[in-house]
Amino acid sequence: MTRNKWLIIVLVCLTLVMITTIFRPRFMNGNRVTPEDAGKRDVVRLAVAKALITTPVLLALRLNYFAAEGLDVVVTGEFSSSKDSIESMLAGEADISMPATTPFVFNSFTRQDYSIFCTYTTTYEAVKIIARADRGINSASGLKHKKIGVVPGTISQILLDTFLAYNKIMLNEVETVGLMSHELLEAIKSGRVDAISIWEPFANNALNQLADNGIQIPSSQVYRTAVNMAVMNDFAQKHPQVLQKVVRALIKANDFIKNNNEEARVLMAEIFKLDKNLISKIWENLTFTVSLDQLLLVTMESEAKWAIEHKYPGTDHIPNYLNYVNYKALEIVDPDSVTIIREEK
Repeated sequence: MTRNKWLIIVLVCLTLVMITTIFRPRFMNGNRVTPEDAGKRDVVRLAVAKALITTPVLLALRLNYFAAEGLDVVVTGEFSSSKDSIESMLAGEADISMPATTPFVFNSFTRQDYSIFCTYTTTYEAVKIIARADRGINSASGLKHKKIGVVPGTISQILLDTFLAYNKIMLNEVETVGLMSHELLEAIKSGRVDAISIWEPFANNALNQLADNGIQIPSSQVYRTAVNMAVMNDFAQKHPQVLQKVVRALIKANDFIKNNNEEARVLMAEIFKLDKNLISKIWENLTFTVSLDQLLLVTMESEAKWAIEHKYPGTDHIPNYLNYVNYKALEIVDPDSVTIIREEK
């Protein structure tokens, strides 16, 4: 074969490779994207709170819904509480966090540079009171003069105080012991405390560890927990499209739970190493809906009042929580989900 023919063959091969590269769809994070889209992807740092009440976010990550929206999520850390998640964001380690209202409120007395842009899970059973039966506890009244473990500055503490007030038990009639969330299980198992106020899956783990000696005290739906997406305001102003992408991904995740419940339970069972039937039981008390509703503000104002009454450090007045909500992303994606009453301008 002559040299010219070899050159022609080589050129033809190179041309085919170039054509294939240019027109071939590419995959990023498991999602099919075009070459044009690949250069337009946004990057966001997320501080993950890993709990069953944060299921929609965990599923959105697992199923690549964020990537499908053109968003590359960098998980800066996985935390066992929403308090740690938001504190990581406020420390500059993340752009978005996943707090319940309590740690969000406690930081609002000293900072105004962050906001909630959607709620994605609500429940009246997020936190449970688990007690030792051998300490004579079989109802709320049995908690009097007992040691109760809580995670200070979280919904664990708020729920306990609200629960005690609802059952006409004074705070000075119990002894609270402040611990980290992962420490509560060992504390009640060893008998260091008589009861704990904790969220899932820690609550179920405690019941399993205590076996016949464990009891759950009914909470009477005295407190609604709202789990939210919070963002630093500076990041939100510079990247409003990122918040919209996050909202759309969470809506997809919630729809997946509704329409593919069996598969969703299997995925969460793998993540938490729990029985899928247990997950289904816990999910019965959870509402997975993306929203911004009036009860969110009411809850935050009530928690702020609680903090002031209990002389929480740095508290002196109730902030205007209308200024701590970023409505724009959800109003663009699903305006009917925004039902907060706002002042007329």
